[in-house]
Amino acid sequence: MGEKRKSRRLPYRKRIRLGKENPTFMGYAVNISERGFEIEARNIFPAGTRIVIGFQDESDPGKDNEEIRVNAVVKWCTRLVGSLSGKMGVEIIDDSGEIVKNIYKDKINKLIKE
Repeated sequence: MGEKRKSRRLPYRKRIRLGKENPTFMGYAVNISERGFEIEARNIFPAGTRIVIGFQDESDPGKDNEEIRVNAVVKWCTRLVGSLSGKMGVEIIDDSGEIVKNIYKDKINKLIKE
């Protein structure tokens, strides 16, 4: 099976909150792509589920770091063997995708400068 991703995944360890209607469960985004996140959490949702993700973006130190909320759909999920947690890949939907694209571009720019 060929690679389906349109953009490269970058490391992005960020504490997030997620849920179906309100982000009430805790988890971590472990990487970011231009269109989504890979998330590790105890509460994972089946593929096709629409979720809301809330997180703080500290990439702009001069900005007030209010919570960012994005809408996503779960594309895949898996439980980790011998663990209470699992992983899922989510694709950002709606207009909130621009927020993630900007974070992704900022992350790439920082990698290029290093």
